[in-house]
Amino acid sequence: MNIYDIAEMAGVSIATVSRVINNKGHVSEKTRKKIESIIAESEYQPSAIARGLACGSMKTIAIFSVDVRIPHHAVTSFNMERMLTNLGYVVYICNTGENIEDWKRYLQIVAERKVDGIILTGSIYKKLEGEDILDLFQDIPIVMANGNMAPKNVKSVFVDEGRGIELATEHLFTRGHTKLAYVMDKDTESAERKREGFIRQMTLLGVPEASRHVFRAKYGLEAGAGIGLSLYEKGYNGIVFGEDLTAVGALNALRKKGVRIPEEMALTGCNNSEYAYICSPSLTSINNKAEVLSELTVRLLTGLLDGNETAELVVIPELVVRESS
Repeated sequence: MNIYDIAEMAGVSIATVSRVINNKGHVSEKTRKKIESIIAESEYQPSAIARGLACGSMKTIAIFSVDVRIPHHAVTSFNMERMLTNLGYVVYICNTGENIEDWKRYLQIVAERKVDGIILTGSIYKKLEGEDILDLFQDIPIVMANGNMAPKNVKSVFVDEGRGIELATEHLFTRGHTKLAYVMDKDTESAERKREGFIRQMTLLGVPEASRHVFRAKYGLEAGAGIGLSLYEKGYNGIVFGEDLTAVGALNALRKKGVRIPEEMALTGCNNSEYAYICSPSLTSINNKAEVLSELTVRLLTGLLDGNETAELVVIPELVVRESS
């Protein structure tokens, strides 16, 4: 059974059947009921491709994520995919890596598939700003989850991670860990906002030249171990990390050295991921509310697809205090 058979059985044109299937255009109530009855009896399932061509929309969304193995990205991608699927969208998860040339390749692929919208998960994608590849998407809404770009069709949902770092810094300082360091292990807009939050709070606490206490390291367990031991040897008694996994690397290395946590060294992470509560002692971490970020991102994108203009949205994080502080 196809649309031609239904049209013949109903004694109408295929255009009329199409209007009923897609609920577009005028069809008399009598004719509509007749066509719907035939469709129900025949258990006809309209082709998604044909329906997309008729509606001018394939109901497809592409979600870009640097690495879906990272817990924060896994949670956001999973939640957004589930919400969009429940709304009737087909979702492409693009596991892009950190190479901008790979991003361009993925963008070319989704452009050829005529997606209705794109979600860029993470401020790292700001590096695409000014790239010619974005010209392919001038009429397609793009939402950045925790980032922003200049093009008018790009909208943002921000997590105020700078505020989260302020909370972590104040928490450690007021517990007597006044020799504080911040470890920046990413090179993104989000990481810069975190760094600024640390400097801002340390300045408010009366620490001069707070930027001197910012250190850089690679992301991950091994780099975390190295920077954690180094800062302990420099006399620091508290470390604020921009990511949980790097913090756990430091925590493990310090424990092996016999450093008492949190008495001699207190640590905090960021993302409130599984890493934070499966380590021992458990890690105090900033909950940047990945579930809320996912929901607001989907809501913003679907609103734009429905023709609604929406202002920038902001997620306010909270500090989850555990044994490491």
